[in-house]
Amino acid sequence: MTVSSNFPDKLFRKLAFSFVISISCLFVSTNEGHSQATLNIAAVVNDDVISIYDLSQRIELVIAFSNLQRNQETQQRIAPDVLRRLIVEKLHLQEAERLELEIPDSNIQSEINRMEKRASMPAGGMVNFLESRGIDPFTLEDQVRAEAAWVTVIQTVFRGLINVSDQEVEDIIAQMRAESGEPEYRVSEIFLAYDDKTRNEVESVALQIHSQLGAGASWPEMARNFSQSISAQRGGDLGWNMEPELGSILGPVVKQLSPGQISSPVSTNDGVYIVLLQDQRTAKGLSTDPPKVQVALQQLHMAIPPGAGAAEIAATTNRARELTLGINDCTGFESISKTSGSPISRFLGTFEISQLSPQFQEMVSPLQANQVSQPMRTADGVVVLMVCSRETDQGEDPLEKARAEIRSRLLNERLGRLAKQHEDKLRREAFIEIRL
Repeated sequence: MTVSSNFPDKLFRKLAFSFVISISCLFVSTNEGHSQATLNIAAVVNDDVISIYDLSQRIELVIAFSNLQRNQETQQRIAPDVLRRLIVEKLHLQEAERLELEIPDSNIQSEINRMEKRASMPAGGMVNFLESRGIDPFTLEDQVRAEAAWVTVIQTVFRGLINVSDQEVEDIIAQMRAESGEPEYRVSEIFLAYDDKTRNEVESVALQIHSQLGAGASWPEMARNFSQSISAQRGGDLGWNMEPELGSILGPVVKQLSPGQISSPVSTNDGVYIVLLQDQRTAKGLSTDPPKVQVALQQLHMAIPPGAGAAEIAATTNRARELTLGINDCTGFESISKTSGSPISRFLGTFEISQLSPQFQEMVSPLQANQVSQPMRTADGVVVLMVCSRETDQGEDPLEKARAEIRSRLLNERLGRLAKQHEDKLRREAFIEIRL
């Protein structure tokens, strides 16, 4: 039978019983049984197949990593979602192949090595762990390869199409300063979309997942395998957020939780959320320690004669702004200072921010290296400063680190949204046939 690319959940559930009957042949120990199971087809995705053996092995992998009870009931319950995930991974791999993108085996092994370290396993321990549970190690390699391929696809297709402006970053920096002292929450999510399913169906699945989490299932693995949010690959981790950033529905829910507590399923217009409050703290704003931040400063000074009127002051200020607009290094700034500035235009030296006057601190504190301040009126003229370098005793400026983290987070969020749209497109255009 042919299944539309949005994977109707009702159909998957109708197939679940057939799947459990079929899967029984997979746990025989003879080579003949293994070969027969491998040949049986669970689904066709365009020109590729997913065998019943592939499906059974992935189910065993999910159970092992998620700390779920290994029994027929669990296998039957998670089979539709696991098959859905395998189909999506096939689409990801096919797109990588279409774009002629290759994932080196060394990258796959490096990720498995990281998984071993996170699980406190010795080198090579993952293979022993999997084989002791009857899982072919290639099952994990296939999953890691599909995830790596999709990241490479999205980076290749969309990375050059998105941008984060300096103003967006500075707006968040200002917000962080304003929110200092407010509660901040480290939250993880599992999101189940309604798609073509009824609200009752999705809420029922959410209750099952909630029950499994309460029985000790691994949150990161459950999120990774079942959540439909862009945070799934991070184990559902949303990082640190203020209550307003979590939205009008989840914000109040999280506020009522204690660290380590999991919420009951929360229904919204788009789907059902389950959230975990990992930790809570009081926001410190930016962790910049001004006395430890050093800046090298170049000064442009434009003189204004005593008794000058408002029009002349405004004209000189605008002239200083125009001269320094677009200057992005101290060499260019120094040249402008020499040709257009007063004799006191010069390199001022390197200072800890705390050593500067309050006015200069206000001008310099928000600036990155090679950025120019706004003009400031002084008793005898107008001053513009450029930060030629900015560093701390440790060689890393906390403000610059915060900016880099904000920019990376915004880029990843936008890439995540584009990735979801691209995946939906691949699903709509795919030929998918379920043969269970």
